[in-house]
Amino acid sequence: MIKIGIFDRYLSTLGGGERYSCKMAEVLSKKDIYKVDLITDLYSDLSEVSERLNLDLSRVNLKILPFISDDYSQNITGDYDVFINATYLSAFTAKAKHNIYVCYFPTPFDSDFRFIHRFLLFFFRKPAKWLYKKSEKFFKSPDKIEITEGIYELKRFMLKRGSWSTGEIVIKADRSRYVLNNDHLLESTEKKPDLFLRLGIKNPEDTHLETMNVKISVYPSSFSGKPSFNVSDKLDSGQKKSIEIPVQAGEVSYIKISSDVFVPSVQNDNKQDSRKLGVVLYDETAISLPKKIFFKILGFIPMFLITYPSGFKFLESYNEILSISDYSKYWIKKYWKKESRILFPPVDTDSFEIGSKEKIILSVGRFFPEHHNKKQYELARAFIDMIKSNPDETEGYRLILAGGLENREKHIEYVKKIREISQGYPIEIMTNISWEDLKNLFSKAMIFWHASGLNEDENKNPAKFEHFGITTVEAMSAGCIPIVINKGGQKEIIEESVNGFKFEDIAGLKKKTINVIRNYKDIEKIKFKAREDSQRYSNKNFEENLLKIISGAVERIKKE
Repeated sequence: MIKIGIFDRYLSTLGGGERYSCKMAEVLSKKDIYKVDLITDLYSDLSEVSERLNLDLSRVNLKILPFISDDYSQNITGDYDVFINATYLSAFTAKAKHNIYVCYFPTPFDSDFRFIHRFLLFFFRKPAKWLYKKSEKFFKSPDKIEITEGIYELKRFMLKRGSWSTGEIVIKADRSRYVLNNDHLLESTEKKPDLFLRLGIKNPEDTHLETMNVKISVYPSSFSGKPSFNVSDKLDSGQKKSIEIPVQAGEVSYIKISSDVFVPSVQNDNKQDSRKLGVVLYDETAISLPKKIFFKILGFIPMFLITYPSGFKFLESYNEILSISDYSKYWIKKYWKKESRILFPPVDTDSFEIGSKEKIILSVGRFFPEHHNKKQYELARAFIDMIKSNPDETEGYRLILAGGLENREKHIEYVKKIREISQGYPIEIMTNISWEDLKNLFSKAMIFWHASGLNEDENKNPAKFEHFGITTVEAMSAGCIPIVINKGGQKEIIEESVNGFKFEDIAGLKKKTINVIRNYKDIEKIKFKAREDSQRYSNKNFEENLLKIISGAVERIKKE
């Protein structure tokens, strides 16, 4: 069995990069010779991820590991035959037998830094890295417990602080190195093991639950049999309890802690937090006073001080780099002086159909104001200008802006800003819609807009342009006529007047859109050519090319 680990730190964001990494996991997990782990450091429900991204991750294991840093890389990657780093802006050193780095674009690592970030990096990077390096011996303790799922902030838990759970926590306790012989404990280390897990559970007042039900079960080796230990308890509002959970020597035990949950956006009127939260968990394993002080200090250190690379030495740990387009390949060569192999992102072209077209102009992309944002605000203003200057041609047309929206203040404010200028105009903003609803929008839309990189300089800020253009290909497969910016990865996909149109600025966007509206019946053939060309980026092609890459990696491992 070939063990494959795919690392995506931003799994919970469910963006285009996450569909890329998760599609890799889906494809590889369907082959019986591969055992696939999807690695992240923030819990995500894989069933929800599958539904949102239209994937089947039922054969994929979720592996949650804290402290994603160079000093911890051996713990994370060392046991894998093939390790795939599919995390955007990652400088993580890999130590598997064969390592693959997925580069969506070689964005400078300080691209989003403010003054305070640069100040902290300059003055505190070295002492922070020294402290984390010293902490490794604490986290590699033979009695260390491992949270496999259910905790939102693993860093807090590892530093002996309370961490919110999802309502269902799974803990792995490995005591296989210890055995009992005639009631005497034999161990492979000098330290005596603690055969009880000492944990704390709390029902904070924030939950607004007068009583929180908590159930704790211990399973030997797996969840297939009956639990060897079962207990149910209740926590009053604000109450915290310490519990001792028995774990069996000579075995790997799994502890499941289930609790009632609440949703902050409902109970606390916190519209930015729609998570389901359960019991707060604490690690109450006894530690020395110096270690307590050390952990306290460690908790105040921002993670970017640890993970920020000092150069590109980390790339030497990878056997090959995968790029997602000719655009990315070009800039990888220019910035990193490295060759890369193109693996176009997978597009579920077979899921889209050409429906009964309506007077809809559609733009799809996540809503965020910084970095390579999708320019939804500019598109809304352009559509308003079109309505004012061409009322007859645009009569009955709607602009629909659809995409994911994270619970971040800046992102929410950005959408609010678009809504404000759109009042009184046929503009709809649809956030976090389902896959089925998105497919329906594509099938009905006549025209597709994409403007990432608008008003940006491609030579000065190449990262601000679309690195490929998944939504453009999705639009093509649904028979939309694409009108996209002639920059970045978009210009590789669209051939002018053959399978779509390209523009240089807002004036060009409006001009070409009005031309399509006026002559739609005459140029309708473009939508059929667009659908035909979209198959180049199909799931089928992605699967075939990915399997070739992985089989080549496996052959290399066998030869060594």
